[in-house]
Amino acid sequence: MRSIRFPLLVVASLLAVVIGVAAAFVSGRDKGEPAQPATAATPTTSAATPTTSAAGQPVGTTPKTNTAPEPNDSPKSGNRAASAAAVAFMRELGMRDAVAASFRSTGDATAEVGIHPRAGEGGRPLDKVTTLVQLRRYTGGWVVTGAKATNAIEVDEPLAFARVRSPLTVSGLSSAYEGTVHVTVTEDRRGADRVLGKGFVNGGATELAPFRGPISFQRPSADAGWVVFSGDTGADTGIMSATAVRIRFSTAAAAPRIVGVRTTPAPSASANLVTLTGSGTFRVRVEATDAQEIRFLLVPSGTGGRPHAKLLGVDTQGSDGWSLAWRYPNQATHGHLLIQVNGRGGTVEHDGIAVLHT
Repeated sequence: MRSIRFPLLVVASLLAVVIGVAAAFVSGRDKGEPAQPATAATPTTSAATPTTSAAGQPVGTTPKTNTAPEPNDSPKSGNRAASAAAVAFMRELGMRDAVAASFRSTGDATAEVGIHPRAGEGGRPLDKVTTLVQLRRYTGGWVVTGAKATNAIEVDEPLAFARVRSPLTVSGLSSAYEGTVHVTVTEDRRGADRVLGKGFVNGGATELAPFRGPISFQRPSADAGWVVFSGDTGADTGIMSATAVRIRFSTAAAAPRIVGVRTTPAPSASANLVTLTGSGTFRVRVEATDAQEIRFLLVPSGTGGRPHAKLLGVDTQGSDGWSLAWRYPNQATHGHLLIQVNGRGGTVEHDGIAVLHT
């Protein structure tokens, strides 16, 4: 569905709720981004300024008509507005009587709200968070940018904000009733979003296990939409949790292509490994064709790291070259750089550079 937005008065007192912001932050010519990736950036990474359309709306989002009352001018009003947006989002996905159980600031303009159904099978009350909803605050209010089913569905593909086409390959780890995960592709439209296609994949039944499969969908008429993953509860109680990935649709335009990638410091010739020390600036330059936007992410090492990738920055202006300047903190890091190049004709990725900070 469309990213759901609720009105919010921006006041200085609201900034007091933002805690734990470390010295690391992203710098660059253009930090425009429509929203955060599927997992919210950690508090050590500052959020980027959103790219807006001619109408002033964030690119890749189509807000619904505001339905929440205007919040009070207080720090807690931001929490209430974000929680209301998260609850509305989960209700539209199919969670009955959704309850906001927690609120956490994850950056200057980002937050995460914990959601669960009020009751489960047999009407038993529930109080454990089942879904974490990520949001970003724009001038007009809070916009949902993704959701993650806690300890249930972790998505490797598609990456948030990728340009996709049918059939769409989905993959990741899941644990659901009888191992079945339902996958729905939707496109934005006013009112209830249009379902373009449905399918299912099989993962784990009692513990997280890999899933992978193709999902076919109809030709979209909108530019953006969602891929929604939810487990089967085995009872008519609505969904208990869901993972939702924001995507955009490819067109008949030429697909982007990565011509070259250079970093400073440069990677070692033998291991293609960049070693960082202390605190400083890690710079990346990308040569690409038919690109509209390049997103830079740091994926932690180990199996299943992509769902936990941290957004380092977004460049939407390639007229003087695509680049990133990440001011990294003096803290241990072990992962690899994931470069996501998006264009009208699709998405290509580069993930061959390892990053180590000891």
